[in-house]
Parts: sequence; C-alpha cells; structure tokens
Amino acid sequence: MNKQLNSYKPGAINMHKIITIAVCWILIQFLLYVNEYSNVSNLIELKKLSGTYEFWPGFFNSLHIHTLSGIIGGFILVADMPYKNKQRLLKYGVLGYGLLFVISYLTLFSCIFVILYAYNLFLWDVDIAFFHTLNTLSPKIKAMSFFVSIVLWGILVSITQFMSNINEILGKGILWRFILGHFNSPKEEERIFMFLDLKGATTIAEKMESKLFFEMLKEVYYDISTPIVESDGEIYQYVGDEVVITWPMEKGLKNNNCLMSFFRIENKIQEKQLKYLNKYGVVPSFKAGMHIGKATVGEIGVIKKEIVYSGDVLNTTSRVQDLCNYFNVKILISNTLLQLLQLSGKYINIPIGEISLRGKENKIVLSTIAQV
Repeated sequence: MNKQLNSYKPGAINMHKIITIAVCWILIQFLLYVNEYSNVSNLIELKKLSGTYEFWPGFFNSLHIHTLSGIIGGFILVADMPYKNKQRLLKYGVLGYGLLFVISYLTLFSCIFVILYAYNLFLWDVDIAFFHTLNTLSPKIKAMSFFVSIVLWGILVSITQFMSNINEILGKGILWRFILGHFNSPKEEERIFMFLDLKGATTIAEKMESKLFFEMLKEVYYDISTPIVESDGEIYQYVGDEVVITWPMEKGLKNNNCLMSFFRIENKIQEKQLKYLNKYGVVPSFKAGMHIGKATVGEIGVIKKEIVYSGDVLNTTSRVQDLCNYFNVKILISNTLLQLLQLSGKYINIPIGEISLRGKENKIVLSTIAQV
C-alpha cells in the first residue's frame, strides 16, 4: 500500500497533457495550412497570382514552427507553478496565459536569431541539420505574418486555457461528456463518494479575517487537487469548507484509490505544514466519510444549469462524515465499501459497530482505517 502511495509521477501526466495539446494544435494548423494552400493554388490557376506554391516544403516549414508552438503553449498551460506565481498570472484571467506564451515565444526566437547570427558571422564549418533548418526558417521568421501568427497562437492559448477552466469548473472529464449530451437524460451509476470536511473550520474562521480564511481555503483546495487527481477522483462540488469527491466504482476500487486519496491528502498537507503555520498560524486537517451506492446523475436548471448527483448514497455519506467527531476519528467508511477494498498489512480497519444515522431507519456498519 505504501508503494502505491509513492507511485504517482506528475511529470508523466503533465507530458501526456502537453503532447495532447500540441497534437491538437498541430492538427488545427494543418487544416489551416491546407486551406491556405488551396486558396493560393486556386488563385494561381486563375492567373491572379504568378509563380508556384509547392505543398510539402511549405508544409514542413510550417510543421517545424507549429510543433514548437504547440509544445511551448502546452508546457505553459500544464506546467506546475508555485501557488503565488499562478495567482499573479490569474489576475489577468485567461489572457494572462496568452500573454505569457507570446513573451516566451519571442524570447525563444530572439535566442534563435542570436544563434543564427553567430553561425553566419563566424561561418562555422559544420554540417549540422539544426543550423540548416534554422536558416530555412529564417525568412519566414522575419515576415510580418510570423508575428501575426504568434498573436493568433497567443489567442489560441487563451482559448485553450478558457476551455481548461470550464473543464475544471465542471469537474474532471465532465466537459467532454457534457458536449456529447451524456447528461441530457438522467442516468443511474454505481459510485463511491467521499465527504471531506475541514476539521474545526468554524473555530479557525473565528480566529482570522474572512478574506484570510478564504485565501487559506483556496490554497488548501489547490494543494489537495494533486492527491485527488493521483487517485482518479472527481471533485463533485465544494460546499464551503467541505469537498465532495466521487469515483466510478471501478476507478475508485482500483488500487484502493478512494481510500488512498485520503492518505495522500494528509501527506500533502503535512509536506506543506510549515507554509500553513507561517501564513495562517494553523495546519489544516480533514475528516472524511466514505460510502458506495447508486446515484442518479443528470443536468438540471434553466437559467443556471448544473450537473447534479442525487440518491440515498449522498445523504448516507454526509451523515457518516458527521460522526467522525463523535467517535474522534479522522475517517469513517461503510462496511459495504470496506468489503470491496483490499487492505495491506500497512493499514488496518478498526470496527466501530452498527450505527443509527440521523434521519435514517436502517442502521449502517462503520469502521475507521488506521496506519499500523
């Protein structure tokens, strides 16, 4: 189990996202190039333009530049930034990412010009494909259309970031399903839910200004996002100082993802404890309730639409989490879910017993999980 805890490699996921963004942008550029080639070829055939326009040389030149554009843009959108830097960038909204792309791109090509200048100035007698490629691209880089292209790519970066923000607002994987109309009619799914609550939130809020408490919540939610993603979890909603996380049954049970999410979150907060102590005078900690059951998901609302889960499983999970303080434990898990998990020797379940939940007729068997 401990091995699973440390098996996540953020770089691998980030590189996957960078490649995905780069490939999408290259496909967009390819379509634009084919359209441009068709228009120019038609003008040449109609004798409104003279000369020739060969497809492949122009295509490969375009491919070099726009592959680089896609990689730079993807890196800017995906790369992990320190919290402070990300907050500064977000002051400019999604346009901040486009501006950062333009600045980064111009800086990179300024360096390329320096390399070309040194290469041509000293006439180095080297037969390196890299220098030949740069010299081939040099006329295109000097053209005004190149700078227009950079601005358009900057706008594309901003649009991509906007779509990414929408995806984050809706939740991981929800945007694509929303586009495909997955939520137009209600669907019943077997899901695992975790209600994760900030312990002592009321007391903490009383001791600090409202704005400072809100900033702390933002930073806490920022820090715990990575452990949740590591565990294939989907953030369903934030309810003040509470986060509702959900998994499809298969993903939640795989490698005990739903349970490991809680311990990963604990580890992440412990790694950042000095930061929280220095900034806020407190180290956040969480309590959690977990349960599995059928939930109906669909789109509701007219003026403001929302993707909503409903079902007894949510009410039960919320009430299970409420009992954490009563039993003085950090996590409570229903026996229904516990029986589906495979605990190793590093973790043990401590039975709490059969408990009556507030407002519910049927009792539920609960346990807590502890590290050995």
